[in-house]
Amino acid sequence: MAVEDAGVARSEVEVVATDGRVIGRRATLTRRRILDTTADLLRRHGALEVRVIDVAREVGTSPATFYQYFADVEDAIFCLATELLEQVPALSGQIDATWLQPDGLDRARHLVADYVAFWDANGAVLRIMHLRADERDRRFRTVRNDYNNRFMATMVSLVGEAQAAGRVAPDMDPDATAGAMLAVLDRLSSYREAFERRGTSRQAMNEAVARILHTTLTGSTT
Repeated sequence: MAVEDAGVARSEVEVVATDGRVIGRRATLTRRRILDTTADLLRRHGALEVRVIDVAREVGTSPATFYQYFADVEDAIFCLATELLEQVPALSGQIDATWLQPDGLDRARHLVADYVAFWDANGAVLRIMHLRADERDRRFRTVRNDYNNRFMATMVSLVGEAQAAGRVAPDMDPDATAGAMLAVLDRLSSYREAFERRGTSRQAMNEAVARILHTTLTGSTT
């Protein structure tokens, strides 16, 4: 399946225009181009610099067409954030009881590398999702909660198994532990860029975070 077709398949289910009309295939393609262009402009310029007219110009359409599908740029960003949830299971699913095995640290390294790549590709949307959620925007808070809960569930389960095996202290709260580790992952991308400018390599930062995650979630001293 082509990339464009994959986007259509993802977006065709009950997709409606702003006036409530269910849109067809051609309209779905236009909507997809608007979303992809919005994401590209966010990466290049940041949310405050992206206007509807900029998106429309890049797509080769009019602002009126943009408004057929989205109320404003933030509405398009919300749709992009919602779509990112589809990629979360492939990441969160890497955190499981196999981390308790001898090759668990390698599994943690793999997760961190994949998570960093995910942020490299989608950081602009993810940063806006977090910012709007912090500002108590209900829509973005709902998306972020869904995003966070998928990682939290797998981490909490792993901590519980490690506690049952006597590897993690019983007074370690699994929810608090999982929340702290997810915060470490989410902040890695921002801190990594600053440390890279100071001469610390991406590999060194990834390794440090992988070891923190593995030790905290499993009690391993490796």
